[in-house]
Amino acid sequence: MPKSNAQRVLVVGAGIAGLTTAWWLERAGWDVLVVERAPAVRTGGYLIDFFGPGHEVARRMGLLPALELRRAPITSVTSVDARGRRRSEISAAAYETVADGVISLLRGDLAAALRADVRAAFRFGTSVSAVEDGRVTFSDGSTGEFDLVVGADGVHSRVRELVFGPSSSFVRYLGHHTAAFSFDDPELSARIGYRYQMLTVPHRMIGCYAVRDGAMAALMLHRSRSQALPADLVGALRERFGDLGWVAPSLLSLLPADIYYDEVSQVDMPSWHRGKVVLVGDACGAVSLFAGHGASLAMAGAFVLAEELAAGPDGAFSRYQARMKPAVSHTQEFGRRFIGWMAPSSRLRISLRDMAFRLSERPVVRRLIRGSVMPDVDGVLTRS
Repeated sequence: MPKSNAQRVLVVGAGIAGLTTAWWLERAGWDVLVVERAPAVRTGGYLIDFFGPGHEVARRMGLLPALELRRAPITSVTSVDARGRRRSEISAAAYETVADGVISLLRGDLAAALRADVRAAFRFGTSVSAVEDGRVTFSDGSTGEFDLVVGADGVHSRVRELVFGPSSSFVRYLGHHTAAFSFDDPELSARIGYRYQMLTVPHRMIGCYAVRDGAMAALMLHRSRSQALPADLVGALRERFGDLGWVAPSLLSLLPADIYYDEVSQVDMPSWHRGKVVLVGDACGAVSLFAGHGASLAMAGAFVLAEELAAGPDGAFSRYQARMKPAVSHTQEFGRRFIGWMAPSSRLRISLRDMAFRLSERPVVRRLIRGSVMPDVDGVLTRS
């Protein structure tokens, strides 16, 4: 039931940013409607290392116990060669000293934990076709009037396109495509175990890991001069990775129909708001797969937006952007530097990365790794 006299907010997108925004605004007394073009909250996705300001937001939401239950029991990150032999490894214990309080889990599991605690109204299978300040036309032809419209619909945001202009004005392509998928294969799951194992050759990487109960998740990354996505995703992946060894043939034979496939890009905008419309998460500040921290920053951004709205509507959007944009810009810069770690361009760079893994048990090397792979985003949750 709509809340009498409550301000109405439309949240477009039921991902991490949208669900967190809905959680905070409904508890602040807003009448919240969430629309999502997919038929349900998306499951699966790739493994994320969740820590930083988003971890603190999750603690304030009381979500940490639910996230701990979904924690992936990863014991190490292991680099292997084409025959599956270990080249180098960083243990989970060493990694956790680099990333304080990290929880490794599937992105979809984080979304599921959020969805379970959101009481707002949802309309799935619905997108927006027009936004005129607070008046919104939906894909089914219906309309609605809202006091606030939050675009939380990702790097390819429809709200951003309708209100701010073409994506080409704001999206920075980072020269790579990525694919993520999950499937059930108890034999392969037992073979891989609870280690994130990856095979890296210049400009290409395959990683996979056991999740639970015989399930597997995989990530593929490759360089592409063209930003355009292929029409035949399965065929493109088999062509790009078919010559690799290790478990590549098995993974390519098990590709499901619902592959997540996308370009690797960042979003950089001079302004995140216009009129009654404001963007949050990847829609205004995608940092990319290379940077990581996207889920953490999305949750932090949703919290900061809600906090500034509660502090007073006048100037709330500007204060929200002023707090979040420096952290987003810093993380984006870090992500562009991190390409050389995650998608090395030469065998020499791969060898240097593997050497860092082998030496990761040494405290001095851990400090160097932290400085190289962890952006500093402290302070975004503190109001000035």
